[in-house]
Amino acid sequence: MRGANSLPTARSAWPRHEQGGASAGAAVATIAAAVALLAIGLATADQPISAPKCALKLAVEVTPDVPNPSDPGFISSLLGDNAGYQLFLLNSSDDTHVTLQLQGPGPDERCQAVVDSMRNDGRVVSIDTS
Repeated sequence: MRGANSLPTARSAWPRHEQGGASAGAAVATIAAAVALLAIGLATADQPISAPKCALKLAVEVTPDVPNPSDPGFISSLLGDNAGYQLFLLNSSDDTHVTLQLQGPGPDERCQAVVDSMRNDGRVVSIDTS
């Protein structure tokens, strides 16, 4: 029998905190859901980008007043408003000659139209395609 000043025993009415139980089950469910979401994310990763329909190597000669024909700003300005196309610098042989790679969605007629619009740029002397 316990007196008024006695401490509770192991079998007394102190609240018991059990390990495991419902909170462990919830943690396992949360981890399982996270693993499932990661697996879905890995399975639906972005597909590789397909090769461009238009890819031309361009030997471009520019006028001597172009300060730096290999400047990225100048190169991108040659495209004008031809959205979806990109120019990449392959080589700069001197102050007026650069070799560029034109890439875009195509078709061939549209790709040729981009080259023609570049030829109409006043800073371009000539463009040879290969």
